[in-house]
Amino acid sequence: MTAGWSLRGRLQRRVLAAVALGWLGSLAVGIYVIAHEMDELLDETVAAQAQMMAAVLPAGAAPDLRAVDGLTMRLRRPGTAIPAAPWTPLAQDGAARAGGWHVHRATDPQDGLIVELGQPLAERDKEIREAARALLLLMLPTLAIVLWALHRTVDGALVPALRFAERLRDRRTGDLSPVTAGDLPRELAPIPRALNDHLSRIDALLQSERAFAANAAHELRTPLATAMGQAQLLAEGQGGAQAAARLNASLGRLANLVERLLELSRAEAGIGAAGSCDLVRIGGLLAAEIGAGRILFDDGDFETLPARVDGDVAALILGNLLRNALDHGTGGVVLRLRPGPIAIVQNRTAADAGFHHGRFERGKASSGAGLGLVIVNALAKANGIGLTFDMRKGLASVRVAFPAPAAPGPARAAGRHA
Repeated sequence: MTAGWSLRGRLQRRVLAAVALGWLGSLAVGIYVIAHEMDELLDETVAAQAQMMAAVLPAGAAPDLRAVDGLTMRLRRPGTAIPAAPWTPLAQDGAARAGGWHVHRATDPQDGLIVELGQPLAERDKEIREAARALLLLMLPTLAIVLWALHRTVDGALVPALRFAERLRDRRTGDLSPVTAGDLPRELAPIPRALNDHLSRIDALLQSERAFAANAAHELRTPLATAMGQAQLLAEGQGGAQAAARLNASLGRLANLVERLLELSRAEAGIGAAGSCDLVRIGGLLAAEIGAGRILFDDGDFETLPARVDGDVAALILGNLLRNALDHGTGGVVLRLRPGPIAIVQNRTAADAGFHHGRFERGKASSGAGLGLVIVNALAKANGIGLTFDMRKGLASVRVAFPAPAAPGPARAAGRHA
């Protein structure tokens, strides 16, 4: 399925937006600075001209209104009629804005002649706009160069990622060897690392499955061959009761192996949805079903002992531990329940006994499938159950720490207390 968005397009749009905003901000600041400086320059120019005209006009010059270098000049004397002008007369020397004009007043100290020199603000704004337009035209080629460089830069930055994708696509089917980062940038380096971790896990799972299939085939071959041989003897009318007994034993061993394989498959598939169970009830049922009087069940005087784990998971773990203890022990088996909730399985063993955690690993004298502890470990790991194995002085002990049930909330606890 094609992704709904493009990394190249998103990068280009966002960087373009950032560049455009920066460019517009710079342009606005530039225009503001130009307008401010031009305004000051024009003010100084008008002031200088007004002062110069007040100094150079001949003595006795009559009140008048005239144009001077694109500016409008009004001459007036105190106590005389003021010539009409687009702005109101200024009361004192200096600059002011009046009626849409910028006006500067200067007075000749000797003659008393008042000179008012005005410039339309619209004319001044026009000059500022022309300067801003010139600045904009000068900056447009720079913006075009930046956009071109941005496009090339984004495309160039994505080339290593595209090459990496090409190398992945060209790999042979089943090739789980680590991939090399090549010339990927530092920001994309976590991708090949994560991919290599994933490939290593897949490779380990495949190797485990191959080993499991080979070992399972080997383990199934012997009871099948034995069963077929005994069945052939029975078919030929030979062997009698002994052949039938051996056939039954072979089929029993085969059924036990298939059952353990199915349990292992369920364990590795992650059975056990979130739930809870009563270890007192499960322990009692398992002791009666598996032990046939050979399992001592010590419930710790609990009426119930809840655990935050699926009942099937608890039954598979404790059932496999009890069967292992019965098959490999030299005496009775004890199943104890303790607060926690904790279950402890103990049995006496031979001096050279030990725990076998590998698939199909078992002692020399064992007739089991060699999968019991593998199933137990897989289920415990998948469901957050703690396991402690201890073998000392001829006593084997397995401690199973199940997750405790969730504590009741304050409201429920208060209600029950009441």
